[in-house]
Amino acid sequence: MNKMSAAISTSAIKSFLATVTVVSCLAMSAGQLTAASSTNGGSGPAVGEAARAAQPLVTETILNADDSSEVFARASAARAALGFPPGSKSAGRHVHDGLQNSDYDEVTEVDAAGQTIAMAQFDAAGRLLAALRFDSPSGSAPAVTGDAAAKTAQRGLAASGVAVSGQARVDLNPTAGGWDVHWERSQDGFAVRGDETRVHVWQDGRIQSVARVEHPLAAAPTRRLGQADAQQAVIRQVDKWFAGKDHGYAVGGLDLEWVGPNAGFDSSKVGTAPAPYRLAWVANVKPSGSASTYVRLITLYVDAGDGTVIGGDIVE
Repeated sequence: MNKMSAAISTSAIKSFLATVTVVSCLAMSAGQLTAASSTNGGSGPAVGEAARAAQPLVTETILNADDSSEVFARASAARAALGFPPGSKSAGRHVHDGLQNSDYDEVTEVDAAGQTIAMAQFDAAGRLLAALRFDSPSGSAPAVTGDAAAKTAQRGLAASGVAVSGQARVDLNPTAGGWDVHWERSQDGFAVRGDETRVHVWQDGRIQSVARVEHPLAAAPTRRLGQADAQQAVIRQVDKWFAGKDHGYAVGGLDLEWVGPNAGFDSSKVGTAPAPYRLAWVANVKPSGSASTYVRLITLYVDAGDGTVIGGDIVE
């Protein structure tokens, strides 16, 4: 990315870039852990695993307006819909993320001085994934209300072809100023854990950024596990972990959510490509006894179809 001037080095952009950096570091660590554990009898990686390790995690292909006119047209339409500034020229690239098994197109707007002033990303279906402008809000315009910010965000999304539903949540952003407008995603009446569409609206009423997180979903189970059976699956798993130890625990309420299977409790899944989200019972387990000194909370995902533990998280 081109060097940005001090005028556009806002706290919001720093936070955005810091998030990208953390995600990249985690992705690299996961890849290194997978490579380190993929040994074949101590004699080194198997042939297939070595070939995969040799592949770059992320590959980029330059896009030009002649061969990828639809991508540049899409970016131009999104820029106009969001009120982003036009550049003196546009640059495009296609990115394949091997770790996340995803592809997206990115178009940046560059001004006459060579500075990047706006960016937009689109998924493989051509839907807006993210957009960001790099200039600064006006300090002289009157501050807009949260209700006005929500209406501006909804109009910008609709004009960009991004559909949202339900009531927006509007929060003041104490770091960047302005308002954060969120729409959480749900499917069949159940929340999709972590998925949302978020728009940041500057205090002067202009949209500064759009971000959409949306994971693919597996088919819902034809026969759904009951809450009582899900709780028993949690108890069996935690009893197995705590057997013979000076630990106790309490199981909190269970809720049905769409969640991403992960390697939280199965190291054999470390480094594997993300799987579609599945409907699961989400249980929070609070340890007691000696375990509570180093683990505050354990979250387990119990598949709503077959009752297996498909992942979770630990808060230390």
